Amino acid sequence: MKKLTMLALAAVFSASAFAQDVYKQISKIKDYNEAYNLLKANLGSMNAEDKAKCYNKLVDLAYEKVVKEQATITENQMAEQLKTKVTPYDTVGLYNAVLKALENGVACDEFDMQPNEKGKVKPKFHNSNANRLYPIRFHLINAGIYYQSIDEALSYKYLATYVESSEYPLFKEQDKSSDTNLTQIAYYAARAAYFAKDYAKAEKYADIALNDTAVAQEAMQVKLAVMQEQLKTHDDSLNYVQKLKDIYAKDENNEMIFSTICSMLISLNDKTGLNELVQAKLAKDPNNFSALAMNGQVYMNDHKWDEAVESLNKALSIQPTNVAVMASIGNCYMYKAQEGVAAATADGKRLTPDAEKTYVDIYMKAIEYLEKAKDLDKTMEFKNVWAYSLYTCCYRALGADDPKTKEAELLTK
Repeated sequence: MKKLTMLALAAVFSASAFAQDVYKQISKIKDYNEAYNLLKANLGSMNAEDKAKCYNKLVDLAYEKVVKEQATITENQMAEQLKTKVTPYDTVGLYNAVLKALENGVACDEFDMQPNEKGKVKPKFHNSNANRLYPIRFHLINAGIYYQSIDEALSYKYLATYVESSEYPLFKEQDKSSDTNLTQIAYYAARAAYFAKDYAKAEKYADIALNDTAVAQEAMQVKLAVMQEQLKTHDDSLNYVQKLKDIYAKDENNEMIFSTICSMLISLNDKTGLNELVQAKLAKDPNNFSALAMNGQVYMNDHKWDEAVESLNKALSIQPTNVAVMASIGNCYMYKAQEGVAAATADGKRLTPDAEKTYVDIYMKAIEYLEKAKDLDKTMEFKNVWAYSLYTCCYRALGADDPKTKEAELLTK
């Protein structure tokens, strides 16, 4: 038994000595990759204290690279002022080193904060690493911008690391109030996460960005886009609408949320819910553009063309250059004429000359609004809502050979 105990003790001392030997080797290495590979190959045989020491050495090596390149940048700034020669610096190497320093700093802190054999937590590297690594985080922003048009995935990684690092336990004592870039970078990270289909992170970063009034609206758009991407079933859509209503209840002046709820209710064919929402909005704000425009849409869905035109004209008086609303009024007149003609010619009846003139006049009214929409739509962004309607109305009111009709036909192609 005594012999077994001695063997066990010998094994412990041997493992400890081996770990110390690994650290001694790493401490003498000047190349980061060589030190990193040696540590990774021997991690399984090391205790928390030795792992912390070795990871701290990796931080040292990466940080030395950062300091070196930062010194060159500072020298270059002075050289530019003095109109002297600037020295090229290793841009990619700097960004890589910052990322490595942070990653290894986090790993070091994880083991550094573990209790020792007496159950005491006595970190050796926490404060020094926090104080030297927190200030170099800003390079992550530059890296994200640098890789934006080169490598989207890498750009996302740098921006995400900037946001995530603000919550690292390593930096819990740092003064976060000085980080004025966090919310804006969170927005760009949210966008990058969305395009990378990392929806959980996109929503997380968007929520951070919502605290910044400068990007809050854009951040909300990302958040809504993320939520919409995950709609798979009817129940998903219903739950999404409820989430939107919860957000809207806290901010009833948010026109984007209001419009999104309306669009979802239309897609769900919830006419009652849509009408209730719109009427409640108009009761509080009779001149609200979004509510008036949506009210016009409600009437259009019910084929109440005159009521739709009245509501849409009120909306147009608030935003006279709104192409979609202008075109919608034209479409109301077109549909009114089409339905009138269809009813008047049912069962093989023929239009009387007076009736023909009445409906031509309605088509001409439609043309008036649709042409205004065309003229307003300089970039043809809303062509789908006015072009074919304009051709239809010209064909019906002016005939196939009229120059206006032929011109309108070309616009449909």
